[in-house]
Amino acid sequence: MRVRMTIGRRIGLGFGLFIFFALVVVVLTNGTIERSRTINQQINNVYGPSVDALVRVRNLVVTARTLAKHWALVESIPDAPEKAALIKLTDQDLPLLIDRIDTLQGWWDKDEVAAMGRTFQDMSVLFAMQDSVKRMLPSFDSYKDPVAYFNARDLAEEGGALDRQTDRVLADLDGLIAHQSRKREALREGMIQSLDSLRFFVLYLGGALVVIGAVLAFLLVRGIVKPVRQLRAILLQLGKGVFPRTRIATTNDEIGDMSIALAGLVDGLKRTTDFSHAVAAGNFKAEYQPLSNDDVLGHALLMMRKELGERERILEEKVRERTEEMVRQKDEVERQSKRVVELYKNVTDSIRYAKRLQESILPPEQRIRELLPGSFVLYRPKDIVSGDFYWVEAVGEQVVFAAVDCTGHGVPGAFMSLVGHNGLNQVIKAQRITRPAAALDELNRIAYETLHKDRDQYVRDGMDMALCTFDRRSLQLAYAGANCPLYLVRGTELVQYAPNKMPIGGFAQQSGVFQDHLVQLRPGDTVYIFSDGFADQFGGPRGKKFLYRQFREVLVRIAPEPPERKKSLLNEAFNEWKGMREQVDDILVMGIQV
Repeated sequence: MRVRMTIGRRIGLGFGLFIFFALVVVVLTNGTIERSRTINQQINNVYGPSVDALVRVRNLVVTARTLAKHWALVESIPDAPEKAALIKLTDQDLPLLIDRIDTLQGWWDKDEVAAMGRTFQDMSVLFAMQDSVKRMLPSFDSYKDPVAYFNARDLAEEGGALDRQTDRVLADLDGLIAHQSRKREALREGMIQSLDSLRFFVLYLGGALVVIGAVLAFLLVRGIVKPVRQLRAILLQLGKGVFPRTRIATTNDEIGDMSIALAGLVDGLKRTTDFSHAVAAGNFKAEYQPLSNDDVLGHALLMMRKELGERERILEEKVRERTEEMVRQKDEVERQSKRVVELYKNVTDSIRYAKRLQESILPPEQRIRELLPGSFVLYRPKDIVSGDFYWVEAVGEQVVFAAVDCTGHGVPGAFMSLVGHNGLNQVIKAQRITRPAAALDELNRIAYETLHKDRDQYVRDGMDMALCTFDRRSLQLAYAGANCPLYLVRGTELVQYAPNKMPIGGFAQQSGVFQDHLVQLRPGDTVYIFSDGFADQFGGPRGKKFLYRQFREVLVRIAPEPPERKKSLLNEAFNEWKGMREQVDDILVMGIQV
């Protein structure tokens, strides 16, 4: 009986082999690391410190011999540095090292402990000789005692008892040091061998794991991933409505079962597609067999064929009825279209006529040049009619002129401009009020009564205005503003006169709301009053506003030019900034050069 090799069995067998070899590598590596750790602890905790301690003891013994011989052979006071050093060495340093060696002997072999015991006995004899020298020569006067001096000298002379005992102790220590060093080196060699074994395990068994992993990956790709990719590609094509052109391969596993099911699905979709095409072409007698009794889509298609046949008959009847109705509606639409075109033409003609009326209230250029010879007006409405207008009139020896920006633009602004124009005529021409602040106060009262008469709620209708009175004999200029400043350009400097931050007609009448600014002009000065349309225009490389800062820079730059040239340069600067963008507001700039 052939065993079916399912995907689960393949993956389980492959990863089982991989895990087995991985465990072998882990066990061998762990054992090697534990052995190396034990050896390293013996080196670091026992034999390394033991060798260091024995070497230090040997050095102290040699130093003690030198200091003891100096004590015996050289007359010196009791607190001489050499004597103090010998006392410290024998009383402190050597006992501490001996205690350290006693602690380390717990890990030594028996023969090493016995050898160290013999060395300690020899060292006791050596220390006794050194103590004899100290007792025989305790003070400076003791060197004058011949017996004590010669006995001490006999011990410490070259080749004497002190040298012989010291050499015996050094020989014992050298033997112990050599023995301990050999054991330490042997342990190091053993640790290196363990590390070599670890390297073998890591390299070779690790390489074997890589090979096994590569083989498993190849088998999985070949047996699982490749068929899954084929099925994925076919499903993606089906998701786009494209049937596969290649034959679907089958295998003896779960993927093979999915491949068989997918092949049946593709065949059923092809038959469904052919049936749908036939129904779409109007063949409502086309045959179609559902995949099974539970095939919801197949039975729905059969029901759709029946319903479409019935609906086609109904639709043909409705199309005939709707065609007749559309013919009737078409005639009505054409009549309404002609009516809309006629209404649009009438409205446009009315607005253009309103433009002529609005232009008739503006002072002619010739009249402006007569009253203000060095002046120019840059006037660019956004729409056919404008909410901005300018006003110039002579009152005695004075010339009164204003730049006005009404609420909104287009038709609403044009209506507001009529209110402002009539108000200026009434205040200045009829009432002969020429002081700008007083004129704005009176104009504010008239505009407020006109705009807010019989209204229960406040309406934000009004106008911004810069009003100036110019005495041509004294060259004195009086200015008052409602949200519109005045700029004076003198040489390369620009002086700004701030307006009152309130509109005309936007609030109830109050006396003394506006303030006058008196300016003594000089020949060559240029005065500018304007609306906010120039500074609020969007444009430039980033589509931002022109702003008043850049507007002032342009006014200073064109200061040396004659009036008409200034107007042309301002117009060019505006067009360059605006570019292909739409003009956002009406433009009004009045320039008066003295």
